[in-house]
Amino acid sequence: MYRIAFMIFGGFVRRVFRNSFKEFKKTLKRANLKVSIYEYISMVLFVISLTTIFLLGFFYFLYYYFNLNPIFLIILPVIIVIVLFLLYLYPSFVVSNRRRDIESKLAYSVTYMAAMAGAGVAPIKIFENIARSPLYGEITEEAKNIVTESRIFGKDIVTVLVDYSFITPSRKFSDLLQGIVATIRSGGDLNAYLKNKADGIMFEYREVRKEFTDTLGIYSEIFIAFIFLILLLIVSVSIFKLFSSQKIGPFTFDDILNILTYVVVPGFSVLFILLLDTIYPEE
Repeated sequence: MYRIAFMIFGGFVRRVFRNSFKEFKKTLKRANLKVSIYEYISMVLFVISLTTIFLLGFFYFLYYYFNLNPIFLIILPVIIVIVLFLLYLYPSFVVSNRRRDIESKLAYSVTYMAAMAGAGVAPIKIFENIARSPLYGEITEEAKNIVTESRIFGKDIVTVLVDYSFITPSRKFSDLLQGIVATIRSGGDLNAYLKNKADGIMFEYREVRKEFTDTLGIYSEIFIAFIFLILLLIVSVSIFKLFSSQKIGPFTFDDILNILTYVVVPGFSVLFILLLDTIYPEE
């Protein structure tokens, strides 16, 4: 899709957005999407164009066959804005997921690095071994990029590590790379540094897991209390329904029961699951 979109909108995008979205460029690099800012903007314009054409055709179909009120076309710009907003946020979402994956596997990868450093393996070879291993998720991808920069483009490994310490989405991985650089430049013991780093990261990881367990207990109590409150409310509304046929505003008792049962409870449950997914530390 990126190639097709760039063929259509590339020239326009290069002229209009030549010196724009500097921060967004950094986000794309951290997301490791392997596309330029011009390709991504072209893809956004391409998706927006297709969405607009599809929605116009859909609204015309509803208008022609079902006499849809044309006023509903006001929904079109709202949908376009939502799609644009989601496409703008997508790289940031990828960056967030990559950061969580890197930090969840960092202790294990550093332990592996320390073992290789203790055996006298050169730094570039350490990252080559990490790059060939499927066990370390996004750290493997970062290592592949580092090896590519060093081997293919002929850059010194220290220079590459310095550069990637500013590109990686994880602050912890950035600190690790900077520490490796400082150790190499000072002629220090890389094995000792990596062992100490692995111990520190593992301790911090255990603390994060413990904190998550405590937080989960609090959130679970809140969730149970809310569900219990809703059940009491449903029972109360059901009792009132037996003795009265009046409305509460524009809603009947049946409407309220349906809203509580099919909207409020499922909606709160989904929000609770999304919240847990957000705070849950990656394995």
